[in-house]
Amino acid sequence: MCGLAAYFEKDEFFSDVLIEQADKDLFHRGPDAGGSIIKKGFALVHRRLSIIDTSVSANQPMHSRDDTVSLVFNGEIYNYLALKEELISLGVSFTTSSDTEVVLEGYKFWGEDLFFKLEGMFGLVIVDEKLGIAIAARDHLGIKPLYMRKTNGPIGFASEIRPLMRLGRVSVDTAALGELLEFGWAAGTKSNLNEIELIDPGTYKKLSLNDGTIKSVQYFNILDTFSNQNQHQSFEQVTNEVEAMIEESVTDHLMSDVGFAVQLSGGVDSSLITSIVSKKMSNSGPLNSFGVDLGDYENDEKVYRREVTKSCVLNHHEVKMDGVTFANALPRAIRHMEGPVPHGGCVMLMSLCDEIKKTHKVVLAGEGADEFFGGYQRYSNWRKSEWQERIGKVIPAWILPNVSPFKTIKKYNGKDIAVQSSVYVDNQVLQKIFPSLLPSSSHRQIVSSKFKDFRTRLFAIDQTAYLQSLLVRQDKMSMAASVETRVPFTHLPLAKLVNGISHNIRVPGEITKPILKKIALKHFSEKFVNRRKNGLLLPYEKWCDDPKALGRYLNLLTDSDSKLAAFSEGNSLKKTVDRFRSGSKPERRHMMKLINIELWLRELEVEQSVFDSSKVY
Repeated sequence: MCGLAAYFEKDEFFSDVLIEQADKDLFHRGPDAGGSIIKKGFALVHRRLSIIDTSVSANQPMHSRDDTVSLVFNGEIYNYLALKEELISLGVSFTTSSDTEVVLEGYKFWGEDLFFKLEGMFGLVIVDEKLGIAIAARDHLGIKPLYMRKTNGPIGFASEIRPLMRLGRVSVDTAALGELLEFGWAAGTKSNLNEIELIDPGTYKKLSLNDGTIKSVQYFNILDTFSNQNQHQSFEQVTNEVEAMIEESVTDHLMSDVGFAVQLSGGVDSSLITSIVSKKMSNSGPLNSFGVDLGDYENDEKVYRREVTKSCVLNHHEVKMDGVTFANALPRAIRHMEGPVPHGGCVMLMSLCDEIKKTHKVVLAGEGADEFFGGYQRYSNWRKSEWQERIGKVIPAWILPNVSPFKTIKKYNGKDIAVQSSVYVDNQVLQKIFPSLLPSSSHRQIVSSKFKDFRTRLFAIDQTAYLQSLLVRQDKMSMAASVETRVPFTHLPLAKLVNGISHNIRVPGEITKPILKKIALKHFSEKFVNRRKNGLLLPYEKWCDDPKALGRYLNLLTDSDSKLAAFSEGNSLKKTVDRFRSGSKPERRHMMKLINIELWLRELEVEQSVFDSSKVY
């Protein structure tokens, strides 16, 4: 895992100061080694967290033997050994044992066809001086973030937003702000800033070094994998195939020259990963696992973590978290997220990785299982939601009585329920505060409109929107502590297999992720596997009531210099906070979100002023 930045402008030489600043911006992503090159027309910056081939010879930027192709690469290629064997059989020789060199030589031999062959997580930039092009590519499933900025002068690509902010002032994207308020995450190419774009998964940008034109090429689209569902397999056949593929994926993700640990929340997904890895390591001593202890909080899953520690050979570690420590860490999490945290769990992940860093560089996590196997309540209740949506399309809201189940139909009347099903709170309070921002039009609606089948729409939205928020948070929260997170459930071969399973097997209704639970029953008890999903619930309302915890930030929303108030209607934001303080219930579930966004807007203003004062371009 690493960090990169690449700057381009014809006939220009980028300053040493800019490169030094970008190196500093990315240092936390790769404290083991750093490198850069500055040539006429472009500059590359790289920070390395050495995991595969830790030798100096594998440092970056890496150059071809004829010095015409240069590469900066962030991520891991899990099939690199197979690709290396293929290239050797074709006459290619290697000087390192790194996956980086396989990417470089693979591009030299296959050109842009390389991206169809890679399996793994990556963000990379290749400069081909012979062809006069640069290619910036993001992995198939969007596990690694990669951003782009195009100005009237320079063009930049980077693993994080901050190196691109150094190319000039930025402004808040109000369309993204609407999605942050409604969903907690601005989906698609939105970075939350008008000037900077998050490159889509499975996409590369091809830049001409001569005229600065950029061509966008989508070499993979996860939505295409829904088109060939196998309707003729039995549940048993599917489960056996998936189990074998999960085992294979976990094996691929154990590739490391520096060892690994696991995140263990106590949920079924991380517990299954932990059990599989523990069995694979049975002759290598105990596996190190890490979880967050929320004290006496009723939704803490420590009882389930204990069951895992009893059934697996683990050296388990707990990191304590309460409202005060959460509030202390939140600003740092927002800074590293480079936006509002999409889930309070970001703070917990960052704190967990601070502890993991003391002994490990690599950690495995269960991210992606819910989005591929149907782990949310919307998948068990899909029939009801589909019916409500159909009724809402033909019957005007004013006709329907204000009682269940018609109350829900009135609430979503005329809306896409597949899109709204991931919104668990009533946003009417926020709509009154921000009427020009809510409801927001979104990437989610565009994705949903591509499909007629309701369950396909649910999966498509989750895999292109919600999963992206989880993957980016895993990347940025772990890299804040210089730790690489790997996600075996979010693996290209597994994704293709699972999305090809009939919905009647994968999500028949009434039960969430039946396939994965069937596999998990080989590792854990029925009570452990079939319990109600927690979803990392945190006591935000209690913490917002506590002036020593999140309550310390409420004044930021009502002060005269409130940044979020600038987007609100009149003094409605202050009135909302005052009602919360007086004990009103409708406002309670929104306070954490408002604090979260306010802290980000303040951080953005501070950083913008610092960059202005040290501007070098």
